[in-house]
Amino acid sequence: MYEFFKSAFFRPKTKVYFWVNDILALLTIVSILTVVLETVESLSAYKTLFLIVEWIAVIIFSAEYIGRLMVTKPKSEYVFSFFGVIDLVAILPTILGLGNLTFLKSARSLRIIRLLRMLRLAKITRAKGDKDIEESFGVYGFNVLIYGLTLLLSLLVMGTMIYLTEPTTRAFADIPSGMWWSFKVFMGSMPVVAPETELGGVVHVATRFVGLLLLGLLVGTIGNIFRKVLLKGK
Repeated sequence: MYEFFKSAFFRPKTKVYFWVNDILALLTIVSILTVVLETVESLSAYKTLFLIVEWIAVIIFSAEYIGRLMVTKPKSEYVFSFFGVIDLVAILPTILGLGNLTFLKSARSLRIIRLLRMLRLAKITRAKGDKDIEESFGVYGFNVLIYGLTLLLSLLVMGTMIYLTEPTTRAFADIPSGMWWSFKVFMGSMPVVAPETELGGVVHVATRFVGLLLLGLLVGTIGNIFRKVLLKGK
């Protein structure tokens, strides 16, 4: 079992590593989607389904947590690391039966950062020779994917924060509504509902700031792609 977990988490060149991390990536996405959708009142009929998905995710994430503890030395290196804390927070509310602690379970969205890390390990190597322009688009596509996941993570975090800080405001009745509000704030020129609480106002300002950072990242990503394509096309 030790060798299995060692290969699954620390040996990127093995098949076990890719199989395990692909499953964890898919489960992370499904789990996050479940946390988001269970806040939608019109989907309350699917509560049992959401609960089943929740427990499947928690069982597998718990096995991952135990596995990483087994192979990490010293164990405190993982326990007190960023990913270690996030992995624990992702499973603790359900295991302890703490109720619908959305603000804790939504921290699971930060596991998207782990997906970025896994994608980085699988990054396409730049091609050399006459076909480098065509084949290098794989690298550019990867950069666009990184930006897309960063945008999704930002929408999830800011959408969840405004949902939690404005529980009495109809415009933020669920996380999807909060994400749509966050997207409009990111766009800048679109009118948005103003938060009613001071804490909500802080989230509003933070969302605008994140939107500016994302805009800068987008301009840099696109500019970098065009610059490299033009230079290699000469």
